[in-house]
Order: sequence, then structure tokens, then C-alpha cells
Amino acid sequence: MTEVKILGISGSHRHGATEYCVQEALQAAATVPGVTTEFISLRGKKISHCIHCNKCIKTNQLCHIKDDFQAVQEKFLEADGYILGTPVYQMNSTPLLQDFCSRLRPTYLVYPGHFANRVGGAIATGGTRHGGQEMALLTLRNFFLTYEILATGGPGGNYCGACVWTKDQKEEGARDDTVGMEKVRGLGRRVAEAALILKAGKETLQSQGIDLKRETLWFKDHYQNVAAEE
Repeated sequence: MTEVKILGISGSHRHGATEYCVQEALQAAATVPGVTTEFISLRGKKISHCIHCNKCIKTNQLCHIKDDFQAVQEKFLEADGYILGTPVYQMNSTPLLQDFCSRLRPTYLVYPGHFANRVGGAIATGGTRHGGQEMALLTLRNFFLTYEILATGGPGGNYCGACVWTKDQKEEGARDDTVGMEKVRGLGRRVAEAALILKAGKETLQSQGIDLKRETLWFKDHYQNVAAEE
């Protein structure tokens, strides 16, 4: 039986609605046969900015800045699907989550094509009903697209992901938004189902002698040239 792992990451600086929503999505994902889940909160972790030093390019290694990023990165590389959660910060995702995403840049060079055919979905929580949730989701969707991760908004009606209205009441507020929580759980199931189908399909093709493993090297010469010029 095909087995997949869905990794949920909360990018909130606080313990509250976003952590709760990501965990609820993971619980829904775990109802899909063959699916296991893991939750990580970035709260309290030291994750520095990507400073675009290009050392990853020059040495063909993962990011050399040593902090709490490496432990989370290891889990990210292992997973088959992702559920990212963020509260709204000025109609955007949190700086903490943006820093994490930006530090994954070297994987393009060390593991080219690694994320192809993996699945991602996103959740945004906000204190007001129309408080920038969809704009925050867009930043995470753009991250998925950049890394070749197939993005899903969830079942029909979710579009770009799950939006939750917390009324600034943290977990209690999120729980009271029944519409939002329905979308959260639907997103979790959808990410799990898609990841399972994709992995099972790949395994079936491999059993037939068709190997889709590839390396997207088209950009590598470009980046190496950029590094040489600096």
C-alpha cells in the first residue's frame, strides 16, 4: 500500500488560531488511508533571513547559515505534501514563514526537481472577516509554484485555500468560524488525497519501467554565471 506523509507548518509567532487550524487540517488528512502527518510550529524558532550570498550555488550545498532552519528543512524534504498556515500580517504571510520559505532556495541546486509532484495547500487566519486572508494565501501559493509544488485550494469553493475569521479570539475564535473550519478540514483531506494519488501513480509507472525522475537543470548554468559575476 502506498504511504504518504503530510507535513503541517504553522508560521505564527503565537500559540493560537493558526496552530489550531493546521492541526485540524492534519487530522482530516490522516483520515485518508495510507496517510501519516506531522506538525511543526515555527513559533520561537530562530530562522534567519536568506541574504542571497549565493554560497549554496558556489559550493553546491544547502544553506550554510546554521540555526533552527535545518531541522525543519529535513522534515520538509521528506514529506509528500504540505499544509502551511499563517496569520495575516499586513495582507501578507508572517515574516517568520517568509524567512523559512526563502531559505529553501538552495534545494533548487542541491535537489533539482525534488519537489515536483508534491502537493501543497495553505490556511490563513485573520481577525476580521475580509482581513487579507486571500492575499496572504497568494504569497504561499506563489511559493508552491516557485518550487514546482502542485498547489490546491481544497474542494470546490475553497479556490486558493482556507480562510478563517478568528475575531482575534485565537483558537476559540477559529473554532467558532464553522464555515472556515469546514474549509480547513476540506483542504487537509484534499492535500492528502492528491499526494496519495500522485505517489501511487508514480509507483505504478515505475513498476512498468517508466521512471519520471528528472533534474531541472536549465537554471543551474544561469545561477552559476550570476555567482561568478559577483
